[in-house]
Amino acid sequence: MNMQRLNQANLTQLPANILAPKYAPVTVGNGIVHFGVGNFHRAHQAMYCDALLKKGELKWGITGVSMRSPDMRDHLAPQDYLYTQATLGEQTQYQVVGALQDILVAPENPQAVIAAVAKNTTQLITMTITEKGYDLANGELDVSASGVAHDLNDLSQPRTIYGYIAAGLIQRGAQQGAKLTVLCCDNMHAGGEFVKAGVKLLLAQHSPQTLAWVEANVAFASSMVDRVTPATSEQLKHDVAQKLGLLDAAPVAAEPFTQWIIEDNFAGERPPFDRVGALFVDDITPFEKVKLRFLNASHSMLAAMGYLAGDQFIHEALRRSSLALFAEQALKLNVLPVTHVPSTMSGTTYIDEVLARFRNHNLPYAVLQVGTDSSQKIQQRWFPAIDDALRVGGASNYMAFAVATWASFIRKALEQNDLNDPLAEAFAHSSAIDNTDTTDYPARMHSYLRLAGAQRFDFYHHRAFMDKVTQCHISIERLGVEQALSANQILR
Repeated sequence: MNMQRLNQANLTQLPANILAPKYAPVTVGNGIVHFGVGNFHRAHQAMYCDALLKKGELKWGITGVSMRSPDMRDHLAPQDYLYTQATLGEQTQYQVVGALQDILVAPENPQAVIAAVAKNTTQLITMTITEKGYDLANGELDVSASGVAHDLNDLSQPRTIYGYIAAGLIQRGAQQGAKLTVLCCDNMHAGGEFVKAGVKLLLAQHSPQTLAWVEANVAFASSMVDRVTPATSEQLKHDVAQKLGLLDAAPVAAEPFTQWIIEDNFAGERPPFDRVGALFVDDITPFEKVKLRFLNASHSMLAAMGYLAGDQFIHEALRRSSLALFAEQALKLNVLPVTHVPSTMSGTTYIDEVLARFRNHNLPYAVLQVGTDSSQKIQQRWFPAIDDALRVGGASNYMAFAVATWASFIRKALEQNDLNDPLAEAFAHSSAIDNTDTTDYPARMHSYLRLAGAQRFDFYHHRAFMDKVTQCHISIERLGVEQALSANQILR
């Protein structure tokens, strides 16, 4: 394509229907330093910042930090860090985003990253580095991890998120700099506490005198983020070029839905993200639970049921009216009554939104990908809600069917060599049962559930509930999942 590159000079060439920044880069202050400038950040937090800048809140531009690769910097620097975001709804909408003002590549110039953290005009440090970027083992910082061990020994050229923040805070504290907030933007429960623990560990090692300054001047907060953001494809680049009439080396796509729940724990100035759709709350835990029990739980249900029905993608499973109705009823009749929903949300509306998002064929979820590691996921997504329902005498019939479906999913995925699960080998060796012998179904199902840790939960020892699970499992194995749904009396 013989086209010019997207950049500040060419913004005036954009078609009138393409949203673009009206603010001048020279007027924007870099109040935020963000670690991890991947697609999710650019389609989520950067969009909130872009919206703030458009409202005249000009101090909240972003200095991005790549922890490893120079690729994003190399893609975006020739574009003055502008890029296109495509929202994949019924009709795709395109807009050019200008919130990123610079990208530093940490391994190339660690001192520049440290200086950005220390800079007095930096008000907020944020990160999206995925869970593995936090070097955790069994829920705690792994001090034996190579990067952590390196930073404990030497902070001059840090290798971890903790190292860069600690080194920057040492300089900032020495200058008696302005108050600062560090905000974890990965979906980790109490992520801010993990960051705080790692930073304080390094400060205790390298600069104990900075600890008191940090206690008085730095806050560590957590957040819950949600927006589906697929990898950038060549087709997306082609589509963007056709729409803009300009080449963009790094566009990003996302679903229409976006959510950002932020723990209201700020030491210094708080960006007014609530002006552009984010929500500040005292405690994000209830919001995390809602997402886990409704969005994540139904994802796992539909993955197992869709696989058994022969579907490749979640949106295909939802085209089956019996499966779609089951997912909705399971959440609304079994899970919602025993789940505290914050007053700022409607549980039924959230459930409807979740299922509508999953129906978006522009963002296909493969059932086998969603079903990956299911033995670990259902321990958080399903089991506590079942226990809660049984504890108060609530309805649990749909969840009994879901558990039975999961056991059939494990059996079939093993047979088809499709199972991607840390317990796959254990499942395969647990008990090879002849499917024609109905008396063996309960034994196999119980074996799978024990391996998945169900015996730690009350429902596993609740005879009436487990009898329902057994009945459903036998029905699914004999009839298939769709016929079992229509034939099963416990769902009436």
